[in-house]
Amino acid sequence: MQVFYILGFIISLSTCIQATLDAKVGKCLSDLTTKEITISHNYLQLSSKFGTANAYPGFSSLFTKLSDEDSHKSHELVKFIALRKFKLDRLISKDGIKIHNDLTGTFDIREGLKEARKQNKDLWKEVTGCHDAADKDANVQDYLESHLLDHHIEIDKLLADLEHRIDDARDTDKKLITFMIDEELLETYGDRRKDIFS
Repeated sequence: MQVFYILGFIISLSTCIQATLDAKVGKCLSDLTTKEITISHNYLQLSSKFGTANAYPGFSSLFTKLSDEDSHKSHELVKFIALRKFKLDRLISKDGIKIHNDLTGTFDIREGLKEARKQNKDLWKEVTGCHDAADKDANVQDYLESHLLDHHIEIDKLLADLEHRIDDARDTDKKLITFMIDEELLETYGDRRKDIFS
């Protein structure tokens, strides 16, 4: 009889601990959703800025593509949170979505790439933090690895490559290299400005 009481106590204790872990992981995933939506919006800001003010349709299309991908990732994350039935107070953090100040003053492609890469790295750190918080939930860790970590690593590689190609050019050739990269991006992604401005 005493064994049943002890087993019942252990089961109820593990249930309480699991609920606490689920709430912590759920909040982390909720905050991550907000940051995914935020970076998606910020990529659109860069797309608009470089597509209209600087007339770089290739870079505009790149940032539109990145925005679409992160918007999709945030939507998939919301579905994952709902299917896992995490207990949440709110889906979007109370601070909401913010346009980063570093974006509003960016008019140079190189600075835009640098800021986009910085924001992506910050988000990557958030994903890693949620991954660590879910140390007892292999399903969440697997989801974060396969859907978000790999995605943000690929974005970092792409943005770093573009940054280095511009940085490696001589000062006299930077504008030409930027134009050539823009043409390459336009060829790769098409002119996505018409998707937004039509």
